Amino acid sequence: MLNPILKQIFPIKKPSRGQSFVELALVVPILLLILLGLVEVAFFIGRYLDVLDLSREAARFASVRDPFTTAGDLDCSSSADLNFYYDTSCVLSPPSGSVNCPDPAFCNGFTPYMTLDLDTDDVVISVFTIAGHAVTNRWPQPNTYWALSNVDFANDVDLNLNADPGHPNNFLKDCQGNTVRTQPFYTETQVESLLLSDSPENKGYVAVEVYYCYDQVLGLPLLTDVVPDPLQIRAYTLMPLPAGQPTPTPIP
Repeated sequence: MLNPILKQIFPIKKPSRGQSFVELALVVPILLLILLGLVEVAFFIGRYLDVLDLSREAARFASVRDPFTTAGDLDCSSSADLNFYYDTSCVLSPPSGSVNCPDPAFCNGFTPYMTLDLDTDDVVISVFTIAGHAVTNRWPQPNTYWALSNVDFANDVDLNLNADPGHPNNFLKDCQGNTVRTQPFYTETQVESLLLSDSPENKGYVAVEVYYCYDQVLGLPLLTDVVPDPLQIRAYTLMPLPAGQPTPTPIP
């Protein structure tokens, strides 16, 4: 008896079918946007890991070579004529014969799934000589860093060999062309802060920094309104370089 009375006092209205369709129409686009956003994030993480692995591979390549040898040619395909800095950056070039090679001279590397845009991306390489626990020299001179963006492929000239302030230096900018930094990530102060006081003295290190502009795969309108497209990925690797250690007679 009590239950029918309660139903009369507090009637339960069943939702109409039309109301359900309206709610579904409002919720489904939101869920779809969240799902697509997660897919975009997965693409971004995968590309970041690619860039990080390549920076490490380039540092490994450099760690067993001599940065003080006479610079060779600007061609990734000529293995006999070593150019320490340029050949290290070649690790990030597309494989030989790839249609994605941005320039024939920058083609013989390990990156079949991503291509550096020479107008926006960059690879920065620095060598540090450490006496005791202090950085005493940073190479190459005169800029104390080498940047791939400062290679003039059209004229086959390495602008890193001079101190002209008009160098492109892509790494100083974000993907929209705004200047966001004044120097590479690894500086003398940064490297010294990583050294342990009880670690062995007199060392050499090579630093490889990669600056890559990631273009969103899906290009979701709401996401591109919040997150810059393209978005810069930065990966840094510091690795021991025996040839960079201080010597009794410094190599010029």
